[in-house]
Amino acid sequence: MRSMSKKNVLIFGAGSIGTHHSNAARALNCKVTVCDISKSKFQYMKDNLYPKRYKKWDKEIQFIALKDVFNKKNKYDLIVIGVPPLKHLDLLKKCCLYLNFRRILIEKPLCVYTQNYKFINNLSCKDKLYCGFNHSVSESISFLLDNIRKKIIGEVTSIEINWKEDFNLILGAHPWIKNLNDCYLADINNGGGGSHEYSHAIHLMVLLKDIIFSDSPNLKSEIRYKKSKKKKYDSEAFLSLYNGSRRINLTINTLSDPCKKNIKVIGDKGKIFWDRKIENGYEKVVIKKRSRNDY
Repeated sequence: MRSMSKKNVLIFGAGSIGTHHSNAARALNCKVTVCDISKSKFQYMKDNLYPKRYKKWDKEIQFIALKDVFNKKNKYDLIVIGVPPLKHLDLLKKCCLYLNFRRILIEKPLCVYTQNYKFINNLSCKDKLYCGFNHSVSESISFLLDNIRKKIIGEVTSIEINWKEDFNLILGAHPWIKNLNDCYLADINNGGGGSHEYSHAIHLMVLLKDIIFSDSPNLKSEIRYKKSKKKKYDSEAFLSLYNGSRRINLTINTLSDPCKKNIKVIGDKGKIFWDRKIENGYEKVVIKKRSRNDY
């Protein structure tokens, strides 16, 4: 029996995202190389971040400096871009020009809202590109969407999405960052703020929109900002899509502690509740149909 060769994975960014992807790839016995602007960041990942999360360092994980990576002639099965959002598109262009790969994954969000991403349509690698909205492939969300499509609770009249997580929880996972102003999260122009960092909640809103609205809905929004020195970011965002009696409401809040991430779907024959249990990482779906006594 012929043995399969190891998949070759290149990960840009030795921070929290890069650490998660490195561990996931190694769990699948992939060959993993982490690329960052300096070896000191990789050293922190090696000595602190990775062992803290996964008990011990995996010595099979290799490092390559950013200044060297585009000179290599390696073939990669997957490239992961897990750096701050402002650098996503620039790295994508360079990868397409100088690297040989089968697939490339950009972590959410794709880019900063002010950046022009339409050039992607002209890239030779556009059909190899993915964006890291993990909820679009999660079993619990697929189950939720399938039951809405099947009209298990009848015609949907309203959906409430809550995505509330204090940025302090994120900072706690990145102890090398002194405070919010010490990173891009405090600057909306660098990809910070709630709508960038929690863009997977907006993506969920879009997935639900495509199911319950036959025509293009109206949009109403309210954004609240926090300012510090010359920076500002959206600390709270309230978005609403509506058409006739149907409505989807989304609340993003970067100030909320304890963390709360849930979806409530109301139909004329029942309700569906989706909840992410933060304390254990589980996602739960509960369906409650109306009984005859409820009418």
